[in-house]
Amino acid sequence: MLYRELPISPDDEDDILGALVGRAKHGSASAFTELAGRVRSRIRSWAVRVVHDEDDADDVAQHVLLKLHVRLREFEGRSRFTTWLYRMTRNVALNRQRMERRRAGLLRTAPPSPATVMPDVAGQTDDESLAALVRSLTTELSRREREVFELADLRGMSTSDIATSLGLQPVSVRAALSRARRRIRLMMLERHPHLLEDYEP
Repeated sequence: MLYRELPISPDDEDDILGALVGRAKHGSASAFTELAGRVRSRIRSWAVRVVHDEDDADDVAQHVLLKLHVRLREFEGRSRFTTWLYRMTRNVALNRQRMERRRAGLLRTAPPSPATVMPDVAGQTDDESLAALVRSLTTELSRREREVFELADLRGMSTSDIATSLGLQPVSVRAALSRARRRIRLMMLERHPHLLEDYEP
């Protein structure tokens, strides 16, 4: 006889998550893996409401899961785990949104600089130096990533306009832009981490 899988009630879900949190806090890697799998889609849904972009929401979700792995021991059970996780997600998403807005603003207002010249940013944290550094890093992107990044973040074009201009599907534009932004952030973290200290959640 076949049985239909019954939906899990909110109370049961809280019990399941609570048990996984307890085991994960005591070092169970399998418990954390299961916990992350159960909450990832929820984190992503929360993130979409803040950043309004599917690819950015994926990045936020990944970042939150990394933070969760580090900070899970800080959860003391004084509130529901999902409430604590929501606050963490919202903070990461808002911080991501602020960082992206400022970076885009810097690139649009900074005076042009040759893309092939790596600026000397040692000891500098002003907006012009940061913008020049980001511009220089675009030379290490693929041709498609560079095109999409420049149109979106240097010229302020929308995803649909970029897709029309380049003859691409909007989903391809979003994917290329997400890859470009991620690669630039990683390069900056590797080479000039002090420049991003103020923006890391």
